[in-house]
Amino acid sequence: MAHSLSQQHEGCEKGEPSYDGLDDDTAYCYGLNCFKLRRLPAPRPGELLALVGIHRTGKTTALKVLAGLLKPNLGRFNAPPEWPDILSHCDDRDLKNYFTHFIEKKPKVAFKAQHFDDLRVSDLDVGKMLVDQRGMMKEVCDALGLTKYRELNRDQRLDSLSDGMLQRVSIAATALQKADIYIFDEPSNFLDVTQRFKAAQVIRSLINPDTYVIVVDNDLSFIDYISDEIHCLYGEPGKYGVFTRLAYNVSAGIEIYLDGFDTRENQPLRRGKSLIFKPGKMSADGGSFEPPCYPDLTLTRESFKLQVAGAELKDAQIYLVLGANGTKKTTFIRLLAGTFRPLAVESQGGKLWRSMFMKSYKPQNLNTESTRIVRQVLSPFPIDGMHPQFKEDVLEALQIMPLLDRQVGSLSPGEMQKLAIACCLATPADVHLFDEPSEHLDSDERIIAAMAIRRHVSRTLRAAVIVEHDFMMATYLADQVILVEERQTKPSTTESVTPNSSTTEFAVSSPYPFVEGMNKFLSHQNVTFRRDPLSFQFVPRANKLGSFEDWDQKRKGNYYVPNWRVSAQDVLNARQH
Repeated sequence: MAHSLSQQHEGCEKGEPSYDGLDDDTAYCYGLNCFKLRRLPAPRPGELLALVGIHRTGKTTALKVLAGLLKPNLGRFNAPPEWPDILSHCDDRDLKNYFTHFIEKKPKVAFKAQHFDDLRVSDLDVGKMLVDQRGMMKEVCDALGLTKYRELNRDQRLDSLSDGMLQRVSIAATALQKADIYIFDEPSNFLDVTQRFKAAQVIRSLINPDTYVIVVDNDLSFIDYISDEIHCLYGEPGKYGVFTRLAYNVSAGIEIYLDGFDTRENQPLRRGKSLIFKPGKMSADGGSFEPPCYPDLTLTRESFKLQVAGAELKDAQIYLVLGANGTKKTTFIRLLAGTFRPLAVESQGGKLWRSMFMKSYKPQNLNTESTRIVRQVLSPFPIDGMHPQFKEDVLEALQIMPLLDRQVGSLSPGEMQKLAIACCLATPADVHLFDEPSEHLDSDERIIAAMAIRRHVSRTLRAAVIVEHDFMMATYLADQVILVEERQTKPSTTESVTPNSSTTEFAVSSPYPFVEGMNKFLSHQNVTFRRDPLSFQFVPRANKLGSFEDWDQKRKGNYYVPNWRVSAQDVLNARQH
């Protein structure tokens, strides 16, 4: 299970993974010609371990083994071994200690599963989910924005909750258990940026010298912020997955994973290029035509009012839209896409307005039931007539070519998302509009999609406006930042005041320069990021809450620092505090 490789793969070139000599490392196999997981990660008490890898390479299988839901069979699915035999195959001391603890102590495991299907069809309500075994109900619920469920609304059924609310309830229910092992499978799904960092703080609060905490997630910024160590996973999706033999400190592990090469084992972690790149910032004056723009706008509905500050969308610029869930980011994108009637939108001058510039739009919710073939979906844009660079940067990068003869309805959610991104970029437009392009993509695919969008926008000198919650993908993309906020207003004193008569207003800012916009947004999250020139200066790194870097940046009022450096005086100030 954790056998050392008999050879060092010295002939293995970067970008060409070799899996020779791994048969003896099998930890679990589902059956003949079925998926096989090689090696297992080794958790340690008092530290948070994260597992990082592409879809369908065994992350959830590893979690089930570590949770005791599956017993390691060493590949002997016809005659599963007993625990003494399993322990004799554990070369890693930490993994052996973990399983010994599991056998002897029979620890309690709190497991937050990836999917909610079972919860939605159950008769559970919020009160039955949120059972306070640790005396932390107030702290956990307040941090996750579930205050109203502490005493009120506890009888609300789970099938009535949104995906984001159900995710937060599931995290809270897991964190409130008194357990020895806490496992979270993709806790950032359906959460906005603010909620992700709050969830990370709740999960990190579970760490103590006697507990194990293990997390799988596809948001690398979330992993960077939450974990102490990471195990990388590579392999062939649906066929087998291989864990790196040893865990890396998260600072080095994120860099090694993105670079795609395990230097300690001389082993490539993926086929293809490194996912580290320097964003190609193009001149704002690159185009020769008048750039698309929109004026100050007000969109009024019965339940809300959206006020938009006007902007000019410059060539080769990507505008990142940041804001909490429910702040009408999708409404703003749809407004630019022209899906509202002109009568619904008034400019400050009282004139009707509709976006007249050419645009392409990838919505958040995709049509997954189409019977058309992928080639037919792309038929308005004949592949033979596409620019060779577009084929390389978009179709090949997003692996669209192998899907051409597949029925759209048979695609996985991730494949569907990549097809939608490709179609949006293939559509001739002045502005490409994307609503959450990272949804259903794994950590590799998210950055590859960001690269595809960035390179296409830079090459064609067109603008893009993108709503995104994955912070690392967002920082790979953005040139400028648009902030969306909720504003509570009181009813007019001349109006009759009735319950719930307050008006909810939302405001969309004009674009900020990237660093200024990030600073404004992160200051409200109490989270700091830096680009460290001593390591990977093009990869944004999340600072642990309370770390020296976190303290130093907050002291200076810099929540996003593009070139973080520390002086001797900074260290002296930190020691004094």
